[in-house]
Amino acid sequence: MILRLAFVILLLAAALWGLHQLRSMPRALLARRLRQVAFWGLIAVLVLAVLTGRLSPLFALLGAAIPVLMRLLTLLRLVPELQQILRSLGLGVGAGQASGRAGQGAPPGSGSGALSEDEARAILGIDAKADAEAIRAAHRRLMQRLHPDRGGSDYLAARINAAKQRLLGD
Repeated sequence: MILRLAFVILLLAAALWGLHQLRSMPRALLARRLRQVAFWGLIAVLVLAVLTGRLSPLFALLGAAIPVLMRLLTLLRLVPELQQILRSLGLGVGAGQASGRAGQGAPPGSGSGALSEDEARAILGIDAKADAEAIRAAHRRLMQRLHPDRGGSDYLAARINAAKQRLLGD
């Protein structure tokens, strides 16, 4: 018991000394030193886990983290498309800041009136030369990502459907 208490006190003293050193360090060296501390801390945890026979839970955590990382990478690939859609709907970063009315009411062009052809094409992300098949393909692609059943919003799904109806006349 005394040995454990002494070990905890030693760790606490080392942590306080390390914090003091980091605070007095110039900013230019701080990031480099923090990376070194993180690296050697990870090495120390791995060595301690090997010595105490508790390495298998760390491998289990690593195995559980792999699917999460794969899912995050998939979601990161969708960010540019989502930004483009939000920008075309007037919901992107900086939307409404020029007029000082950010976040007030519905986005521009979302009134109860019908969409114009230009708005519909902007929503679907297609050009003026797109044929009916290209319109359907763009609609299908967007709905696969932004349908409410897949985590999208009702508003975006309704705007995408309205854009398709406006361009195809169904």
